[in-house]
Amino acid sequence: MVNSIAPYVATPGHAEVERVVTASICHMKEGIYAQMEDIRAHSLRHNAVDGIHAILQYQSGWFIHWAEGPSPALRALLQRVAEDPRHHSPHTVHLSRGRRILPTPWSMVMSQATESAVQFGRRVMALREQFEKGVQYAPSSVLRRLSAPMQLPQAQGLADPDAFHRVGICAAGGNEAFAMVAWLAQRTGGTVAKRRFAGEQDMDGSSEYVEFMESGHPCRMIAVARNGLTHGLRRAFLPDWPHFVMLFSGAPKFDDALMGRMTAACEGLPVTPTLLGIAPNAETHERMQAAAQAAHLAYLAADTARPDDCNAIWQAVQAQLQRAGEPPSSVWDVPRMAA
Repeated sequence: MVNSIAPYVATPGHAEVERVVTASICHMKEGIYAQMEDIRAHSLRHNAVDGIHAILQYQSGWFIHWAEGPSPALRALLQRVAEDPRHHSPHTVHLSRGRRILPTPWSMVMSQATESAVQFGRRVMALREQFEKGVQYAPSSVLRRLSAPMQLPQAQGLADPDAFHRVGICAAGGNEAFAMVAWLAQRTGGTVAKRRFAGEQDMDGSSEYVEFMESGHPCRMIAVARNGLTHGLRRAFLPDWPHFVMLFSGAPKFDDALMGRMTAACEGLPVTPTLLGIAPNAETHERMQAAAQAAHLAYLAADTARPDDCNAIWQAVQAQLQRAGEPPSSVWDVPRMAA
């Protein structure tokens, strides 16, 4: 399998930062949203000044905290966080150095998962055990393994259960991306999972995904709201998505706006997905191809079809998945730093 560490090694022109992911048990039983809003306000005042970028996620009675920045500032932050009475029992599940991954000072997620704190905790303990044995995963993989692990039975016996194809999808004019995920769930007998995200200003981002098998490999298609494309957490995950489907409407106002959001989302990322364009006419493809090329993004005119033609969209995605072969590994073949 292809290893994912190479793009995140600090190279000339990119300062080296320290990265850490911890999971801890939430002390609070109610008012979680208000407390996270308070944490966000405090973090926005201090993180950028200290060169810290961070993500906080709450799920099933647990916090996941991914932070990165200059080593002295990050260590000071971790000390302050450890003393915060709103949580306890922090477990380190990732620690490394390299190029900055998180593109914004702050993002947060409140998951609607219904599983118990005990079930979530089992995944934390499993990751901590592997971490202590020297097995290191990419930070994005750690978050995914904890908050949204692959659930397909066919994937559970794999050596790396996070090695699955990921395909993003977003629509320029309406809700066709979410309709596509619903259609695919019905077609494959899968279940649609829903997430909500918060950035630096508000909590209005959302996504839905469905899992399925294709050509013997587990896959996940993720519908992203247009206003969620530039969310810090979403941008941090884009390098993990080899393909991103863009459903164009044929209306320049909406199509150009979507391409503009994608261009902004990909700016500065070490790896960007191949954009699979679905457009109702050749003229739209030509305009989007030119815009992508100007932004140094790869664009493929996957099909000329309406954005609500789920069957055509699926055939285009299926062809790309069949060509992709084996999904890449999420294991980082690097020495683990001392905690």
